[in-house]
Amino acid sequence: MDATYDDLVIGTGMAGLTVGALLAHAGRRVLLVEAHEYPGGYAHSFPMGKYRFCAQVHYVFGCGEGEPVHRFLETIGADVRFRRLDPEGFDHIVIDRERYRIPTGFSKFRDRLIHRFPTAARPLRRYFDVLSAIREEIGRLPEHPSLTDLATAPFRFRHLLRYRNWTLQRLYDELEMPPRLQAVLAGQSGDYLLPPERVSLLLHVSLVSSYDSGAYYPENHFSQFVDAIVGRILSHPGCQILYSNEISRIVVERGRVDRVETTTGNIHRARCYISNLDPAKTVALAGAEQFPSDYTRKVRYEYSCSTFTMYLGVRNCDLRDHGFGSFNVWRYPHDDINRIYRDQLGRHDLSNPWLFLATPTLHTDAPGIAPPGHQILEVATSSDYAHFEEARARGRRAYNDEKTKVRNTILDILEAEFVPGLRKNLAMRVVGTPLTNEHFCWAPRGNSYGAALTPENTRWPRVDFETPIENLFLVNATAGYPSVGATVASGMRLFERLGRSAS
Repeated sequence: MDATYDDLVIGTGMAGLTVGALLAHAGRRVLLVEAHEYPGGYAHSFPMGKYRFCAQVHYVFGCGEGEPVHRFLETIGADVRFRRLDPEGFDHIVIDRERYRIPTGFSKFRDRLIHRFPTAARPLRRYFDVLSAIREEIGRLPEHPSLTDLATAPFRFRHLLRYRNWTLQRLYDELEMPPRLQAVLAGQSGDYLLPPERVSLLLHVSLVSSYDSGAYYPENHFSQFVDAIVGRILSHPGCQILYSNEISRIVVERGRVDRVETTTGNIHRARCYISNLDPAKTVALAGAEQFPSDYTRKVRYEYSCSTFTMYLGVRNCDLRDHGFGSFNVWRYPHDDINRIYRDQLGRHDLSNPWLFLATPTLHTDAPGIAPPGHQILEVATSSDYAHFEEARARGRRAYNDEKTKVRNTILDILEAEFVPGLRKNLAMRVVGTPLTNEHFCWAPRGNSYGAALTPENTRWPRVDFETPIENLFLVNATAGYPSVGATVASGMRLFERLGRSAS
């Protein structure tokens, strides 16, 4: 019997939406099945009173002309425009109340830091030379290496080969980088949620290089960005998105997926199945016995940590008067980012956390996410899932008490260092913990970026799009890389791969 759909996508995170939209645009009958009531994964927006908050995404790369997000939206005919954050400082790093702006352009950033730290000119020049060399080699990596590529790799990709197992801290140590500059250069650490002593150097380079090409925010906010993609999918005959339908089982028969079943008792069939879920979760839904042992070992990875997030609606106060604008702010209490992460994740000490501060109502003046005259301030920091899980096990009161304690600590810091009297100007405050992330975004242990982005989890062989099951494919932050820009690019690559397979 013919399948009801050509393709079935499990989950509507950005990678799932991307490949689903491209398949629909190509004339395929596509069904997307989503457990949540909103599409977008971590990029989904949710209403609270008269506010509309984006769950966890604050800025995007890859939106310039010819770049992945732009090419994808142009291909499917979605009309989404982006505002570029301040190129003279799209991220501001604040360390012990000293502020440093990260501009677009490695050379400009290098020269700005050398002017401020003239005695560190040598390590700074060497640092940016290494980053530029790695970036250049990443840019010309072939997706499908030929025998010639492999034979010439020691010459053409010598920096990638040399640094493939390095952490950022190892580079700092080799260069004898001063502590304050270590903190400034790792100031975007929340974009991968690892300190210098643990993050893959190559991943760090990829991240800072991507934002160096331009940091963007959707002109009409993330809700319109996601809704535009959804609208294009639904505009094609035979395509559908089902919400509040959690997959309970992926049924495999004779080496192929036969159907998926939902917790509501529905059954859906297709010729091709694409999971936008975590790979380990996908394997569990299909049954580990369906996969060879070497593959099940591959999906036993450490997850990235999670976040504690606050969504604040602000009235009677212009945040531009307090150091905010068309940029993000990263706040660190001192230079030792490694110790800050160890304190927060290892010792569960959130008494003086690093903070990421985003102001979406200052990134664009388009209405729609706050009442007239109000602004939004979103605050996040790294948090350990086990700490809040243990609090919940002691009861709802213990869990709420822990949330309240961390919330009040963060508000104290914001009032002392950024916005005096902030509390009296709050019209809305919503708090999310790692357990919130797990519940609403189906992220195991509330992880933010899939597999932890350490050297062990970012080098080959990694989890890829293909699985040992003939018609089951993966696309997400782990079978690819995290961030909106990277997951969109992954969705595009999987679409191209599926097209090659079909031909």
